Amino acid sequence: MSLWIVGIGPGKPEGMTAKALEALTKCEVIAGYTVYVELLRERFPDKEYYSTPMKQEIARCRQALEEALQGRETALVCSGDAGIYGMAGLVFELAQEMETAPDIRIIPGVTAASSAAALLGAPLGHDFAVISLSDLLTDRETIKRRLEAAAMSDMGICLYNPSSKKRADYLQKACDLILRYRSPETICGYARNIGRDGEEARVLTLKELRETQTDMFTTVCIGSSQTRQILGRMVTPRGYQRRPDGPRTVRAAKDHAVSGGRMPAARVVIFGGTTEGRLLYEKCRELGVPVTVFVATDYGGQLLTDRQGSAEAAIEGGYFRIHIGRLDTSEMEAAIRREGAALVFDATHPFAKEATDNIHRACACLGTACYRVRRTLKANDAAAGAEALYFDSIEEAVAFLGGCEGNILAATGSRELKAYTALADFRERLYVRVLPLPETLAACIGMGITGRHLAAMQGPFSEEMNYGFLKEFKIRWMVTKQSGNVGGFAEKCRAAGRAGTRLLIIRKEEETGISLKEAMEMLEVLT
Repeated sequence: MSLWIVGIGPGKPEGMTAKALEALTKCEVIAGYTVYVELLRERFPDKEYYSTPMKQEIARCRQALEEALQGRETALVCSGDAGIYGMAGLVFELAQEMETAPDIRIIPGVTAASSAAALLGAPLGHDFAVISLSDLLTDRETIKRRLEAAAMSDMGICLYNPSSKKRADYLQKACDLILRYRSPETICGYARNIGRDGEEARVLTLKELRETQTDMFTTVCIGSSQTRQILGRMVTPRGYQRRPDGPRTVRAAKDHAVSGGRMPAARVVIFGGTTEGRLLYEKCRELGVPVTVFVATDYGGQLLTDRQGSAEAAIEGGYFRIHIGRLDTSEMEAAIRREGAALVFDATHPFAKEATDNIHRACACLGTACYRVRRTLKANDAAAGAEALYFDSIEEAVAFLGGCEGNILAATGSRELKAYTALADFRERLYVRVLPLPETLAACIGMGITGRHLAAMQGPFSEEMNYGFLKEFKIRWMVTKQSGNVGGFAEKCRAAGRAGTRLLIIRKEEETGISLKEAMEMLEVLT
């Protein structure tokens, strides 16, 4: 008694493996999703069929198991490969609950990614990720996180189930997310009704794909920065022939290093203004790796060196440079190109989402390797205690404070201070802690935050400094961001606990990217 779980590829006999045809020939019963079963009736008219529509997968698998237990050779068919978004896993889950289970055999098939790739050219010639946009079994936030991680990695991406009647805009939303990290001109492609009537395939750009209507029978391929259109087809080179205009990778940087103790040719670019950015800059100087750090303010530049330079300070013969000033996407792209960057680290603040988006978009346009240096945000949540309150925005926290009494410490940065003016008595209750920058102090004074209510200091602060501030000004509520231990989060939490101050925490999703330790290890490769 055997249950054969058969991947039938696109569906027609010529797209099946020899093993799949052999298994279906042997079987008495064929079970499957209605659409896939109908594809087999003409080739195997003498079989007994059992089919169910969408969302009845459990019933279908149980029926197949029962048929096999009754001594009948049974095939449970899946499109593509049975183990890739197929029924193989579910069958094993159900079988373990049975007192006696049949012999389960898996027959692999040609998955949609491979079939679509063959029609489009060679889009999956290098590393790639496969992601389903269907939210029937996976929540939307999980799909979004996985899609963003793949987009940031510069791998090719293959999308299954890109759209349906109820999810008509899912592909468009996916493209919008990917466009944060990749050029609108990125080469993409899609294939519809693969191996069936109405088969269609098209190569197009990412911006064109965003406006394209697809369905559940469409498979989408999104290229990396290396994907090209060659002879009208979509091709992602593996790298056998190094392109002269291709991006310089970390390995290429090592190959360019010169002997005799001289500096390596490749330059690292760091977008900083954080502790992580400073530590990476110091590591580059320690290793002798040419580096340019971009920070938004003069104050950020002063934290990196004791020399107060101009808008662009050249230090130690130009090997170590600091650029001060805010940049938009096009300016970042021009700067990265000008610096000849082999590698870019995004070490901006976890809440600086716009900056991160701009950095990764600029690198995607240039095909330059870019890594987000993540900060672990939630590992220290326990330090906040059970009494801490979490909010999705400053505005939500301020609305809550409007119904409470007591002094407030705003430790959320100067850009969000305007939100606190919604409190009728903010001039009496609100104490703020901001960076000692002239423009920041002027903004605070302009809002009426002056005197003892205004503290201008550079953090992060120790537990004792936090505690002293909270006790001195009788702070009942402290508003802070979920910025991780590097940002002094744990010290704030411990001080608040000692002072009897209630924490209001602005929530931030855990980031994807590499750790500071991993970034340091990458720099070692360059020397």
